[in-house]
Amino acid sequence: MSPRNSIKLMALGVGLVVLTTAGCATKKFVRQSVQESIQPLQASLNKVDQKTDQNAEQIRDVDRKAESGIAQAQNAADQAHQAAMTADQHAQAAQQVGEKGLAQANEAQEMVNNIDNYKPAQQATVLFGFNKSILTTEDKQRLDQLVQNVKTLKHYVIEVQGYTDSTGSKAYNLQLSQRRADAVVRYLTMNGDIPLVKIHNLGYGEAAAVNPNNTRKGRALNRRVQITVFVPQMPNASQSAAQLTPAEPSQ
Repeated sequence: MSPRNSIKLMALGVGLVVLTTAGCATKKFVRQSVQESIQPLQASLNKVDQKTDQNAEQIRDVDRKAESGIAQAQNAADQAHQAAMTADQHAQAAQQVGEKGLAQANEAQEMVNNIDNYKPAQQATVLFGFNKSILTTEDKQRLDQLVQNVKTLKHYVIEVQGYTDSTGSKAYNLQLSQRRADAVVRYLTMNGDIPLVKIHNLGYGEAAAVNPNNTRKGRALNRRVQITVFVPQMPNASQSAAQLTPAEPSQ
């Protein structure tokens, strides 16, 4: 081989070595450059991922708060509705109490207006024998029943009227009718504990006959004492006008 060729070969070998070396250096440089370029991008991506995670957590927190707020709002709305219903019930109850109070006030006023306006509530009749003013056992039982009825009343007045038949003089019959009325009053006050201030009595003799005096039965029915219980006219009063059956004529 000629020296020139040897030199060429050597030169070619050196060139290959240089190219090879240069090629390796270039790959390393490129790889290093790429890594250096990727590192800021990777850091940015990491920051983006971190921010995304933070945003997702914030969103979940907002959702939780929103759900809690909705639940609290619903609970508050339910409580407000219940309170409104309770207040409405109280208002209705107060209105009913007010209406009841007004009705009671009107009733009380009406009672005051009618306190002196009496009406018959109960009546009884006691019959006497000829020329007698003594109460029989049957008469006393009748008066006891009247007393029991009167004791259920709060305000009342008792009127006792004595009568006779037409036999005898008018003056004597007037005295006899008063004795009969007094006998009834005495029994009511002493045995029935009726206050005397509650009783008004008077004898009328042979006046106001309820039957003709020309028959024995008629005269027997005229020998009587009429007892009438009067009570004030009050609204919705439970005091009924109970009529008691007159006794059979005494023999």
